[in-house]
Amino acid sequence: MTAARQLLPLLALPALLGACAEVGRDQCLRSAVAEVRTIDGLIAETEAGVARGYGISRQTVPYLERRRCSDGRGTCLYTETEVIETPKAIDPRSESRKLALLRARREAALPRALDHIAACKATWPQ
Repeated sequence: MTAARQLLPLLALPALLGACAEVGRDQCLRSAVAEVRTIDGLIAETEAGVARGYGISRQTVPYLERRRCSDGRGTCLYTETEVIETPKAIDPRSESRKLALLRARREAALPRALDHIAACKATWPQ
């Protein structure tokens, strides 16, 4: 019985190492597409502003909220945040130029992302 207990961690080792490889691969793939995703988000936000005719300004504002304390006794103040959105004026020509630059940047970032994805898949094959 003691030999079986000693063998059990060794038997679980390949599964644990496989899980670590999956995490490493996922992290690598996420970092590979991070720039393209960010640019895509900026493009979508700019396109929405041009279509709407105005932009949206977002400001994070902290506020205090009284809730029951985590120990269950009494009430405590907790800091929460709220995002306040307000309309802002945009220059359509400037936004169109920004959109063109973002699209060009995306086209330049895409091959790098694809190369990074290929390197991730070579490093961590399934």
